[in-house]
Amino acid sequence: MRRAIATAAILTLFTVPAALAACGGADSSGATAPAASPSPAATTPVAGDTQSPAGVDGAAVFAGNCSGCHGSDGSGGQGPNITTQTDAQHVADRVQNGGTSMPSFGSSLSDEQIGAVADYVTTQL
Repeated sequence: MRRAIATAAILTLFTVPAALAACGGADSSGATAPAASPSPAATTPVAGDTQSPAGVDGAAVFAGNCSGCHGSDGSGGQGPNITTQTDAQHVADRVQNGGTSMPSFGSSLSDEQIGAVADYVTTQL
């Protein structure tokens, strides 16, 4: 019984971080996406349809945090296809809190970034 518990604990120590890292931004080439901290592109207003009212570029937030699992066009990969999402509040809640196998981004993205990416997913993908 102790051996089974120890084996389960060891497997958990290796599989949970690997699963979370996989959704953290690696693309199919194995390259890691930029960190979740705001980049100048994510915070500097730029002309285009991807700007939220707060001036955060939802496309840049998506590219840096979501495309590794959902694909650059949102059509899926490791994560599901999200191109049919129309409820921005649902998307924002899922990004904020995570769910099923998706990690939470609530501690690494600002409310403005979460709102911008939810708007991008529901209106641009």
